[in-house]
Amino acid sequence: METLHIGLLTLEPLTVGHGEEMFALLSALEIYRHLDYAPPSSVQHLEALYATLEGRRSPDGTQHWLNWAIREPVHGLVGYVQATVGQSGSAWVAYVLGAQYWGQGYATLATGCMMEHLIEAYAVRRFLATVERDNAKSITVLERLGFSRAGLQESREHELSATELLFIREVTSAV
Repeated sequence: METLHIGLLTLEPLTVGHGEEMFALLSALEIYRHLDYAPPSSVQHLEALYATLEGRRSPDGTQHWLNWAIREPVHGLVGYVQATVGQSGSAWVAYVLGAQYWGQGYATLATGCMMEHLIEAYAVRRFLATVERDNAKSITVLERLGFSRAGLQESREHELSATELLFIREVTSAV
């Protein structure tokens, strides 16, 4: 995995070494208002997860699991972006930032940078993302990145919760 750069942000391939710094950032309960999982229980739990993710592949080898820590020069780590790249030229993308970094453009910049890399390095032509219906800030990020809300038929083809929306971006040119 490559280290990526966009503006002042650096996207570092996520490793066990990010565990302690990321734990401090991801322990804030406010982040989880729109997520379907709880904060990490310990630094060790996060490091164990990151050790698995360092393999960069699903256990069956059919997917690339790509995760980057987002570093800003003044504040340090501000969050992460991730992609699950399948064999069909599609990728599920997600991002999580510390609440204190919301609304500063970091999610849009980092996710856009990651998407551009996925287009070039993995020939991704279709991006998918889920978002909670009431997460207006995240919906705005996706729309800025060129995503559109999926239709009812396509949404039914995926296992979404009653509160999730599916967004899709088809690639016709560079991000």
